[in-house]
Amino acid sequence: MNIKILIKLIQEKHHQSGIEINPPATFSDITEFENEIGFSLPSDFREFYLTCNGFGCNEDIFNMIPLQNIRKYPQNFGKNWFHFSEYMIYSEMWGLRRTSEGEFEIFNDSHPDKVMTSSVNEFLQRFLAGNVFDSGGLYEWQKELGIM
Repeated sequence: MNIKILIKLIQEKHHQSGIEINPPATFSDITEFENEIGFSLPSDFREFYLTCNGFGCNEDIFNMIPLQNIRKYPQNFGKNWFHFSEYMIYSEMWGLRRTSEGEFEIFNDSHPDKVMTSSVNEFLQRFLAGNVFDSGGLYEWQKELGIM
């Protein structure tokens, strides 16, 4: 599914409970961020940030973190990794890392040795399906993968 469509569907789903979609990042925002983390973002992450520079949902206090907020807190990024999503005011986080082989891995910070996917598109589809806790959501997905 296209990232723009996913964001639109997430926005429609969370309209009643509250959601704030940030304006898109610029190409220079992305380039500066990539220079800081030491790798070029996968194409679906670039598409995400060029569609919206993150969003915040009142339900589950779930956020896709804007690039400037990631960069603001050095504990949330390093060479070859960064946290891109969180819920409950940073009590649980999801990150992206680039392996030494150049592969991308999305992981839950509570279980960093386990890989969920390489795709923010798939991550957002699971959030759309069931938020963090509902059927089809992020926690159920992690259970399916044997992470929790």
